[in-house]
Order: sequence, then C-alpha cells, then structure tokens
Amino acid sequence: MNLPPKVRQKTFGGIFMGSSLRTYRHYDVAKKLDAINLYDRGYGCVNIGKALGVNESRVAEWLARYRAEGLSGLERRSTCSLCVASKGMIVREVLEESLSLEQAALRYGVSRSAVRCWVIKVRAGGYESLAEVKKRGRPPTAMGRPKKKEPQTELEKLQDELRYLRAENAYLKKLRALVEERIARESGRLPEPSKD
Repeated sequence: MNLPPKVRQKTFGGIFMGSSLRTYRHYDVAKKLDAINLYDRGYGCVNIGKALGVNESRVAEWLARYRAEGLSGLERRSTCSLCVASKGMIVREVLEESLSLEQAALRYGVSRSAVRCWVIKVRAGGYESLAEVKKRGRPPTAMGRPKKKEPQTELEKLQDELRYLRAENAYLKKLRALVEERIARESGRLPEPSKD
C-alpha cells in the first residue's frame, strides 16, 4: 500500500465531486480495521482516506465508533425507525444542550446524517415536522389507458357512439384507399398516392 509520509500536508482548494451522482458504498469490517490500524501507526485521517479511497470524514467516524464501542461499532448496523418522541429527544439534546451531531449519533446508535436531517426538519417546521412521513419511491402516475367511466346521460352516450363511428369510418376509408393503391401497383398502372 503506497502511503504518503506521516507529515500532514497542506491542501488548498475546496471540495471536488467527481460526478454529479453520488454513489453509496458499504465498507466491510476488514477495510475499517485497516483504517484503524493505519491510524494507530501514526497516519492521519486525510492520508488514510486517500490510501483507502475513502472520505476522511468517514475514517474519522469509524475511529470515533471504534473508540466508543470497540469492534462491534465497526459492524454494519441494522436500520430501524425510531419513534417521534425518541427523535425529538435526540434533536432537543443537540439544539438545547449543544450536543454535537457526532456525539448524538454515537450516544444513540444512529447515523450522523439522520440526526442532521432531524435537526434541519425541526428548525424549519418545529418538532411536529418529525411526525410527517415522506412517501418513498416514485409517485403513482396515471399510466396506460384511462379508466372508462359510464356516460351519465343519453346525449353523452350518443356523442360517444358518434365519435367512435366517425373514427371507424375514417379508418375504413384509409384502409380501402391503401388496398386500391396496392392492387393498382400490382396490376401495372400506378395512380397517384392517396391523400387520405
């Protein structure tokens, strides 16, 4: 593994996203342990992140979870939804007791990004906004044929039938013209193509 020297290098510039689409990765415990071992050997989070191809904040998160929970802190957590009261309690500690997002995430076993989203929701819409559940997935659309509804009056029934018969008549006229054109081509005399 090619690692830069243990001296922290100065970097200039900002954040660079390689593409506009984010890719979410799930790292195995072995890679996380590699990061912990490199940190114990004196390398910094920036250098470890570059060497392993991981964001430095992710490395720092792994270190904090390892310090707090040991090896079990590096294992993938199951996703479970918390009740609104629990979310409110966590947000209240972050906002009123100045608990950092990382500390709250470690204390309650949730992700930092979840705590951040809850705090943003509360700041925007109050604690009641935590109870709102956003529907996931693609919204339903009216795909395919529209549902047939029964005409309500005799006049509407007759108008629908008239519309259908006109369309059928136009279709048959076009079909007849195409058949006549084909027969004429096969017999050797070519009339002008139909305009219908």
